[in-house]
Amino acid sequence: MARYRIKAVAHMLGIRPELLRRWEQRYQLFAPQRADNRYREFDDEDVQLLRYLCQQIAQGRAIGELAAEGREALLRQSRVPVAAVPAAQPEHARLIDALLAATCHFDKYRLEALLTEGAALYSFTTVLTHIVTPWMHRVGDLWAAGQLPMACERLATVVISQRLLTMLQATVPVAPAPVLICACPAGESHTLGLLIFAYVMQQAGWQAYYLGADLPCRDLQYACQQVQPALVALSVTHTVDQPHCLDIVRELDARLGGTCPTWVGGQAITRYGASLQPHRVRLVPSLEATQALAAHGESPRAAESQAEAPLAKDTVRQ
Repeated sequence: MARYRIKAVAHMLGIRPELLRRWEQRYQLFAPQRADNRYREFDDEDVQLLRYLCQQIAQGRAIGELAAEGREALLRQSRVPVAAVPAAQPEHARLIDALLAATCHFDKYRLEALLTEGAALYSFTTVLTHIVTPWMHRVGDLWAAGQLPMACERLATVVISQRLLTMLQATVPVAPAPVLICACPAGESHTLGLLIFAYVMQQAGWQAYYLGADLPCRDLQYACQQVQPALVALSVTHTVDQPHCLDIVRELDARLGGTCPTWVGGQAITRYGASLQPHRVRLVPSLEATQALAAHGESPRAAESQAEAPLAKDTVRQ
């Protein structure tokens, strides 16, 4: 079961930390545990309960009325499937359209409010997969077509990246956790898909070392020597041309492939993958495919023996 610091829960649900503490003291519906480092940690049930409370309050119920029902009754109610499940997809579409409109209007506060609304309705992973990813695909398409200023695209990227970094830093992985290094090789600056991947993997029980953009191979090699990762995941989204992509993969293959499992995905790998053919580094269909294997407990080395799947697009296009 995942553990979350109070700051992470506040960001997920759009609740002020002071309000969370007040609810805890007054209604005693949850009792976050103190970790060895003295941070207060909420578990998955606490987050589920808080999300349900937010939904009910948004529908007009009072917190005191809800608290009177007790924790166990509220948890049971939160697990009851919503009758109008088919309406979930239109709701996703509404939020995506609203986020896109706020992006086009360069409205930071509206973006923040919409992301908070989504987090109150769904798990943060669902928001990332079904709302943020298609939204950022559309932002990238508009920017590439010259229909959206770079400032608008950059604002959208920064708003979601800041929220993701906060969540990644505040989320406590289950110990002992296998180490995962996430980075973009030298020359690669598009990090959002990789950041989403790092967060989702940490939720699945990995300890993610997110190293960001433009990391030279020698420094990536140093990081591997320091922490001995169970997996290195790299994203190559945009390269100038096929030879450049080939040079990147060859260097990774020579420096890292023999020391620890290294998987490389991204749109550039999708475009040029058939011609790359590394000896030790594995080209994956997408970072989503890596996530699906590793999140279900698959050993990176065991997965090396599987047949290669067709390459697909990376998580987020930008």
